[in-house]
This record gives sequence, structure tokens and C-alpha cells, in this order.
Amino acid sequence: MNQDKNLAPKTETTAESTTTRPVVAPTVDIYENEREYLILADLPGVPSDGVRIRFENGELSLDATRQNGESGEIIGTEIVAADYRRLFRIPETVDSEAIDAKLQNGVLHLVLPKASKARPRQISVKAN
Repeated sequence: MNQDKNLAPKTETTAESTTTRPVVAPTVDIYENEREYLILADLPGVPSDGVRIRFENGELSLDATRQNGESGEIIGTEIVAADYRRLFRIPETVDSEAIDAKLQNGVLHLVLPKASKARPRQISVKAN
């Protein structure tokens, strides 16, 4: 990721884990265009009610919980119950009231619209 961008994962944390479940940073792709930032986060096996997103003091936190899959006797497993956590610093140009999230096929789509004053616009020139 380009270090010049304000939208960047935050790696340091002051929280201490109190659970024995694995905590995983989901892989993400971050895109930018004239209107918005888009964050795509891989959250396989997480139901929509298992995702918590919070925006506060210029930071967007993503927490998600994946439970064990099917019921019955486990005879082999590589997918374990886990918690996902990721924290992003968000540029001031984002309209925090319009942030939208959608979970589709195990991928979280976070849309962070830019405030209209931060968007580039074309100025038309009028003739006399």
C-alpha cells in the first residue's frame, strides 16, 4: 500500500487479548476513486451478524467472529473458530455518516464515500 495515503491499516494496539481463540487480521484490498474508498476484507465463514464495525476518532475498527462449522463429530479440521480484527486510520475527507458495509460471499465490502467538498470537480468556463 502506498504510504503517502491517509487510509492505512493501523498495526499497533493497546488492547490485550483475553481469549484463547485465534485472532487473525483479515486480508484486505483497498481501492480509491474520485468518489470513495473501497475496502474489501476476506471474512470466510462469518455471518453478517458476526461482524462489528465501528468508526470513532478517525479510526475504523473491524471485528468479526467465525464459529465452528457443522455439528457432529469432527474427524478432521483445518478451519478453526477464530476472531478477525483490523483497525484503519481514515482520512478526514471521508463522509463518516455515509459509510456503508455489505457482506457478500465471505467478502466484506466497506464503502467510505468522500465528502463532496473533497471530491474533484470540473469547472465550466462561460463565454461573455
